[in-house]
Amino acid sequence: MQRGWSDKNVDLELLTSCIGNFFEEREFDMKKGKSSNGYQVLAENSPLFELDGYVIVAVVGHPNDFVVSLDFCEGKKRKGFLLGPFTASLFGGGGIFLRRLKIGEDWVELKREFWQYVENVLLRLANSAEY
Repeated sequence: MQRGWSDKNVDLELLTSCIGNFFEEREFDMKKGKSSNGYQVLAENSPLFELDGYVIVAVVGHPNDFVVSLDFCEGKKRKGFLLGPFTASLFGGGGIFLRRLKIGEDWVELKREFWQYVENVLLRLANSAEY
């Protein structure tokens, strides 16, 4: 999922730092850095959000025209997900199915919190870029 903004004049490095703070506050293991076309944040392993994989955030563009994207990359593929929930529960896969539901719920919650946070940060960082 991605969202774009224009005419904000935002320091993208500072925005990336704030995004890193978002993940640190939620106890993710996090790395941030510069990529060939912008900035990236990678986050995984939070005790607060049960996600089987990692999150990638990219900040691409220029201070007055940029895009922030949020993506989830699943970890290990698990056998048994091809089965329906009823069939899986017959063979002990009910716990796996419930865990997948929890992961989905946590991902939805994380996305909601993330975009709300980014909107609030952008209000503060408007006109923060120097020319």
